Amino acid sequence: MSPNSSITAVVFDFGGVLITPITNALGEVADWHDVPMVTMLEILMGPRERSTHDHPWHRAERGEMPTAEMQGEIGPFAEAKGVQLRGDEYERVLRGDFLVHNSVVDRIGDLRARGYATGLLTNSFREFRAVLEEHVDFGLFDVVVDSSEVGHRKPEPAIYAIVAERLGVPGEQILYLDDFAANLDGAQAAGWQTIHVVDVATALEELEHALA
Repeated sequence: MSPNSSITAVVFDFGGVLITPITNALGEVADWHDVPMVTMLEILMGPRERSTHDHPWHRAERGEMPTAEMQGEIGPFAEAKGVQLRGDEYERVLRGDFLVHNSVVDRIGDLRARGYATGLLTNSFREFRAVLEEHVDFGLFDVVVDSSEVGHRKPEPAIYAIVAERLGVPGEQILYLDDFAANLDGAQAAGWQTIHVVDVATALEELEHALA
């Protein structure tokens, strides 16, 4: 992306940006069933390119149901893919054995010292807020928007509007980092600039280039 000195706020995703991605655990579960990881992602997390109101993962991310109920409601989605679940798939995926990307955490502190507003925008679950805060100091952020608290999830337009409103910054002045392309599409539709995080070190280089 090209440098843009008009950026005044930088917003970060949590999973896959501040911590190692959940796809690591999804890959292990996919191996249990001898299916591609993307198939297991669609079964357990639903389609990423749009909002699916009846998918258990999406409903839990909106705070509409507890995570403990997801396994009991995922059967039809697995059957549609020809997969017979063991019953402990979500237990494995949500175990929380992730690593923090300290280089990203350090950069957030640096950005605040340089005068940028910082935000966290995450699709998460009510039960996981305490777990997330155990690993990353949410005091690093001027604004934290958790899907399970606001009742909207990425890539729904409303959640991006909430972030911009709370930051008090126009969309065109926000730069957003996320590892899921669909979430970046939603941000771009809101007028935000974006960085697709595939490799953390490369993304941090792109961040500095964008702010130059």
